[in-house]
Amino acid sequence: MKQPQLPSSILTVFLLSLAYWFYLAFNTQMIICFDSINYQDLGRLIQNHGFLAYFKNGPNREPLYPFLVSASMAIEQITGLAYVKIMAIFGVLIMFLTQVLTYRILRILNIGTGICVLVLSYFALSPALNNASFSLYSEITALPIILGIIMTSAVAWEAITKNKRQEALIYGALLGMILTLATFVKAAFECITPVYLIIFFACVIASEAKQSFKRITTLLFCLAAAFSFFYVPITGYKWLNLHYNGNFAITNRGSWALYGSTARRMEPLTFKRFAEALAYAPGEGVCNSLFGAQECDFWSYRKSDEFGYAKSNDSSATLINLSTQKALHNPFQYTLLTAIEGLKMFFWESTQIGFVSYPHWLQKIYDTRIFNNGLRFLVSLISLAAVVVVWFQSLRPPSSPIGFLIGLLIFLYISFFSFFFILTRYALPIAPLYLICIGIWLNQKLAPKKIN
Repeated sequence: MKQPQLPSSILTVFLLSLAYWFYLAFNTQMIICFDSINYQDLGRLIQNHGFLAYFKNGPNREPLYPFLVSASMAIEQITGLAYVKIMAIFGVLIMFLTQVLTYRILRILNIGTGICVLVLSYFALSPALNNASFSLYSEITALPIILGIIMTSAVAWEAITKNKRQEALIYGALLGMILTLATFVKAAFECITPVYLIIFFACVIASEAKQSFKRITTLLFCLAAAFSFFYVPITGYKWLNLHYNGNFAITNRGSWALYGSTARRMEPLTFKRFAEALAYAPGEGVCNSLFGAQECDFWSYRKSDEFGYAKSNDSSATLINLSTQKALHNPFQYTLLTAIEGLKMFFWESTQIGFVSYPHWLQKIYDTRIFNNGLRFLVSLISLAAVVVVWFQSLRPPSSPIGFLIGLLIFLYISFFSFFFILTRYALPIAPLYLICIGIWLNQKLAPKKIN
């Protein structure tokens, strides 16, 4: 595919975005509290004692972000610049890489330059995404990885349909490695990956049903490479945990968090409590304004953690079994409340995520209730509509597989996270996918053209 020239307007957006991000990098301050304390401690552990201590002291959190923190601490020793500022610079670089990848996907889809400018500009200014860049939380590292999954899946799809065996093998291996990186940031990808790959390859076959037999070997090569380059490193990492700390797992947080969320959802459900759950989906503030903080606290992470911590000494297998039993006791209630939990993923934009101290002028804007609530509601509504429209349209041939792949990954990501309590920051890794869907939707409305 011919590489498009870089329009001056896009170059301007890139340069202005970098200028704004570097301004924020040196004029914001990371607030180290809650989970970020643990990331700081793990980074220091790796820096001072290496990954052997990380495993012996585990199982700990997913390793990629703590490794990045440890790298920034090593640079701090060399340069004297505080590691939190180095992490902020890393955040700028990751944001820029994500912005470039977002533009690349938009151009592959023939999205007009004006709409690309709009999408990339909002990406640069988004309060939630900038919060991810300048707080000590792991979501920032997932942004380019998620887009890498989409881009690699698309070229693998093309290689299979064109029966290019060597390219399919290479792209399959690359896809497996990128999914491994995703798992080392968010352990949920250990569950998402096999489902994603199976559906992906099934859809490749279905889209080329008449020619699928001729390409079956190519597809199998790609499939084998993807699974091999995913499960070999993932299993190896889990074996290291088993050897050094007795846990065959990426992390040990999932089972008790699953039980805590399940136990809360299976408490007796009244109409008022159901209404509180619906009001909590857009945000804690909405629920508090309607029902009061005391009532809404039941639907907060605090209640889930209370149930989970009470069983934290039980084994993972026991907690998963208890969670299953509770869910099956009333599957309709469990499914309904799990679906409501998933809706939180579309309320991703916010000026009030926290963990970052902004310049006074910017904080004043962010503290404006009308601005925060209006932006959150508008962006969430547009994101939901765009994802639904783009995914359903991608099911109509002929169409680019990218729209389908984006919809599939969003669906699986939300589905697996819905089993747990969803914080706003958990949605940020797929926010670029929302923006791409918005770009596709706007392009259809404002500059209709066939997307090949």
